[in-house]
Amino acid sequence: MRSALRGAPRRSCIPLLLLVVTEIALETAAAALDKRDKLDPLDPSREVEEFYQVQDSDRYCKKCPAGTYVAEHCKEQNSSSKCLPCKKDEYIEYPSDFLKCLRCRTCREDQVEVSPCQADSNTRCACKNSTFCSPDHPCEMCQKCRPRCPKDEVELAPCTPHSDLQCGPPTTTSSSSSNHLIMIILVVVVVLVVLLVLACLWRYRCCRSSGEGRDLSGKSCSVVGYLLRQVTRHKRGGLGTQDNIRNEQFSRDQLLQRASGSVTPRAPGLEETVTGTSESSVKPRKDLVPVEGKDPVILLRRSFDIFAQDVPCKDWKRYGRALGLLENDIALAEMNDKYSLEPFFQMLNTWQNREGMKASVNTLLETLCEINLGGIAEDISSKLIQQGSFQYEVS
Repeated sequence: MRSALRGAPRRSCIPLLLLVVTEIALETAAAALDKRDKLDPLDPSREVEEFYQVQDSDRYCKKCPAGTYVAEHCKEQNSSSKCLPCKKDEYIEYPSDFLKCLRCRTCREDQVEVSPCQADSNTRCACKNSTFCSPDHPCEMCQKCRPRCPKDEVELAPCTPHSDLQCGPPTTTSSSSSNHLIMIILVVVVVLVVLLVLACLWRYRCCRSSGEGRDLSGKSCSVVGYLLRQVTRHKRGGLGTQDNIRNEQFSRDQLLQRASGSVTPRAPGLEETVTGTSESSVKPRKDLVPVEGKDPVILLRRSFDIFAQDVPCKDWKRYGRALGLLENDIALAEMNDKYSLEPFFQMLNTWQNREGMKASVNTLLETLCEINLGGIAEDISSKLIQQGSFQYEVS
């Protein structure tokens, strides 16, 4: 090859060099893709969403693509499951581990079908002509659009399936009103500046008449010093504002210390100074860890019984959304018996399969606190410890 390059003209060296560099780049990319496919699904560098954990086992399978459902779980670790396409009038919009497809939506009488239902997308509906439904509210019924704008107003935007006819004053009127508003703001600013200057000059003359550079209270009479004192005074707030801040802090301390069972809080205004650092009397909730010698996955699934019994039914959907579940996950869970705890179990199983090794009972407890169910989270923590499944983490 070197002899051929020596004998060839210098012009042909550049295309050959580009060809060699391209082949090397393609081989490197192929090797990287091959290495990525061989990674363990539990590796944080790999997307966890591509795999799911088979229930009651340690085996991980690849999710079925959109438009298909899992007909049979994989037999080997990290292999593909048996996937079958959704039937007519059924769909799944994203890769999942669903054991059945979801039913397609049917448009109402006051709607028209924008796009039909397909295996990987639900039916899209929209309001008929001259009607609309705001996307910010549940679309239970399309409303009629206004036929025309009222007198002395013009059409700003036509009626659409998502918004009513938009009307407003003519452009000239709106521009003139905005100009008037700007002029009023400018006049107010100028008046305030003039009053501030006059107040500073008056105070400066009073200080000069006292014979020294300080007023009767001993403060500096300079204009700059006076302005600085006024600004800092406004920033700190008066005595009443400071008292309100202390009272609010005292109320918060009372609530926190009652919840934790600690000692009676200090009265407002009494402060204790500790050299170096200051510690709060309210300690944060410690994390729970599984009891040694037991399988953490099995203990986490057993804890679902206590969560299902203590979390109110009316908060199940809100709790599932806070855990990151999609609407399809919640809808599929609700296909089970609604008058039992089974829908809640299915939601937690879906969450655990999606999180994989990152699933933790502390995440479930912290999510309850985020949706203002902290009291229920504390009760569940106590029951888990009494059950002998978990214990507080030793700091």
